[in-house]
Amino acid sequence: MERIGIIGSGFCGTALAIQLLQCADRPLHIHLFNRSGRLARGLAYGTRSASHILNVPAERMSLFPDRPSDFLDFARAELPAAQPGDFLPRRLYGDYLQNRLDQAIARRSPGVSFDYVHAHVIDLAREHEGFQLRLDDDRLVTCDSVVIATGNFSPATPPPLRQLLGNPRYINDPWLGGALDGIPQDARVLLLGSGLTMYDVALTLHDRGHCTPLQAISRRALLPHGHRDNSHHPLLPELPDTLMKTGSIRQLLAQVRAFARNAEADGFDWRDAVAAIRPITPALWQALDSRQQRRFLCHLQAYWDIHRHRAAPAIASRITQMRQQGMLQVRAARTLLATSTANSALHLHLCPRGSHAEQVLEIDYVINCTGPCNDLRSLDEPLLKALQARGELVQDDNRIGLRVDDHYRLQNAAGQAQENLYLLSPMLRSRYWESTAVPELRQHAEQLAHQLLA
Repeated sequence: MERIGIIGSGFCGTALAIQLLQCADRPLHIHLFNRSGRLARGLAYGTRSASHILNVPAERMSLFPDRPSDFLDFARAELPAAQPGDFLPRRLYGDYLQNRLDQAIARRSPGVSFDYVHAHVIDLAREHEGFQLRLDDDRLVTCDSVVIATGNFSPATPPPLRQLLGNPRYINDPWLGGALDGIPQDARVLLLGSGLTMYDVALTLHDRGHCTPLQAISRRALLPHGHRDNSHHPLLPELPDTLMKTGSIRQLLAQVRAFARNAEADGFDWRDAVAAIRPITPALWQALDSRQQRRFLCHLQAYWDIHRHRAAPAIASRITQMRQQGMLQVRAARTLLATSTANSALHLHLCPRGSHAEQVLEIDYVINCTGPCNDLRSLDEPLLKALQARGELVQDDNRIGLRVDDHYRLQNAAGQAQENLYLLSPMLRSRYWESTAVPELRQHAEQLAHQLLA
């Protein structure tokens, strides 16, 4: 019997397991490994907060590319009035993943078996034609194929803040269970970052009655735009052929700007232009060499992110209201140094954007809202570290993901694709760029499942 090991049971691991369980028609055993104990949740969908809402409309959140209304159908059992364009609670999506996994297990073909392993895979080694996985409790599990489906990792602590590591007033990962529980309602809180994670944390504290204005800083102080009302489905503008003929990021930027302007002149919304570009984003990314990609990451990614990764309308409205009421203050600055004092207060030395004058800010708590980290140098992940040390996986030049071939096989230090060792995670972004949202990841999961079963 063939044995497939899936390391990680967030969206990617769960989606792949479901596809395999549904499609397998020969003897197969699936091991689903997860160290957190939260099956089919991951960081994104483990929250129970009512303020944590999906940033994608319900009609685009189905697990299955060929059944676009599947999530909406599930949600209507609890929310009968839910509409295709609604932005629904994230905890409901976690329930959906769990339900569809349970269904797939119950309906699997004879000869197909499944087990859930609550453990941390810390290493793997080739054994004959398969792999032996070592778990953190010293168990060994043998698999013929392995898929690394670990999700988003914790934020990296910026170098100026590293001396705060271990200080209870510095919260490096706001997604850890209970991470925000000990913050008094009148504490002076600084949120490091101004993206969607900052939105989540600010609203969570606000819901808990936090009464002192929150401060957020980032290098540019750019805030994610809000989605528009999704009750209507306009046609998307037609893409110009010139977009696929650019050789530099400067030329591509000019083409995208011109496309958005022309689309608006034709009566479209700029969001329609972004949506039209989305399907060809992987091809645009792959057409750039490593140097051009680096220029994008350094100078343009922040602007792309606030247009591409938007907030649900209700969330964007609440953030705007908090800012208007003075309960959330956002400014552009970079951190130079962080120190703590005898009375436990934290001192952050900042340099405001456009100025050389240093400012010192006294606060009670710093919360890292900079978003997931994919740089292996900053991650405490034994499996990835071990594989990297042996040259069995390598990061791309810009350290945003791992190198894979067209069939999701991890490449080694010699640039060779490794048989039966695959990647399905946001770290695919080094090859595809678009690899963080459900519409793209579900397609990758489906394609990899068919490949594994071929």
